[in-house]
Amino acid sequence: MDVLIIRVVGGDAYFKLGIMSLVISQWENGNKKVEVVPDDATAFHLSFDFYEEVVVVHATDLIGAPHLSESKKGCWGNIYIPFNCRRATLAQIERKISKILAISSWKVPNNFDLIHLIAHNDFKRYQQLSPAEFMILTLIGQGIDCHFISKTMNRSIKTVRTHYRSASRKLGFDNQADFFRFAKYVANNSQGAINTLCL
Repeated sequence: MDVLIIRVVGGDAYFKLGIMSLVISQWENGNKKVEVVPDDATAFHLSFDFYEEVVVVHATDLIGAPHLSESKKGCWGNIYIPFNCRRATLAQIERKISKILAISSWKVPNNFDLIHLIAHNDFKRYQQLSPAEFMILTLIGQGIDCHFISKTMNRSIKTVRTHYRSASRKLGFDNQADFFRFAKYVANNSQGAINTLCL
């Protein structure tokens, strides 16, 4: 039996119940079950964490790639997927959850990083963040303004703003506040790896 372990984190009970019911309706059938753990759980090896701005896929636990050494599995990290559902319709949210749950069937190539995972699976058709866009995302998430980012990256302010707009479009955020909340989460948790997946 395939058990999908999820955690839905947040103070909004309607958000939590809605996400749980959508995941269960898309995943569960005769041999597939969903286990929802409390949002303060720390002893579980989680597969998916749903927040209001981001879904965290614990890739090493989820995939459990048998050909990787334990040390390489542990250091790889998580995948961060923007999950902006405040202004989305129910159909759009269902499509997004469907894409996210499809990650559970990924084929894992020997070179285990996000770029190779995208290339070997069904997500290569989506535009992903470039290294410059990801760097700007993390710097904005740290609270750094465009002028300082421009000096840090030795790029014009116009170029920095263009990268910001491009990253925002790829991630699906239509306002600065939602983009900043996602950027702040990634900046605090990404540990320098480009591990943001645009779906």
